[in-house]
Amino acid sequence: MAPITAADQAFLQLLTQRKVLEESEALEAMDAVGSKLGGFGAFDAGGSGDARADLRATLANLNRKLASADLQIRGYYADGGEDSDEGPPKVHIALINLASDDVAKLTGASQKEEEITCLKSILKALASSEGAELSELRKGARGKLSAAAFDAFVSDLVNGRWLELGDEGEVAYGPRAILELADVLRGHGAEVPQMVNY
Repeated sequence: MAPITAADQAFLQLLTQRKVLEESEALEAMDAVGSKLGGFGAFDAGGSGDARADLRATLANLNRKLASADLQIRGYYADGGEDSDEGPPKVHIALINLASDDVAKLTGASQKEEEITCLKSILKALASSEGAELSELRKGARGKLSAAAFDAFVSDLVNGRWLELGDEGEVAYGPRAILELADVLRGHGAEVPQMVNY
């Protein structure tokens, strides 16, 4: 197996820092990093002429390199998937830690027990009413957290891209929840978008 190159590291650091990238952002990042540091295979050789195919080939190559570390780059189709009549679907990608399969490890060891319980309640509540109002969740899912602590916790989840908060206060699953917790969400009866395999 080829070693992880400086270009690979730079791209993975960007992906980790940004949490989630749209496919178009990933293309731009790989093009910029690859032109400065080299090491992206299809991008270095001019590729196939199909930027999306080159990106997918590059991500598949990165996934082979990351497999021994229990890491994987995953993606999913947003806005209805491949057959959407709203134009080309957006693809969101993120770096996933495959060894962290416990919801308690979502945001690291710093989460308090009441926050973990709250997160589990939020995930379950959103499955039954996607786009639930924040005020409804504050009443039913906050558990032992005060209203202020709940709002701060939800803000952290939004910043981490685990949840999305709409202009009118509606809460929905964020890209990281969809990518990292698909099985948990399905277990609650939520519909999970089509995944992209690299």
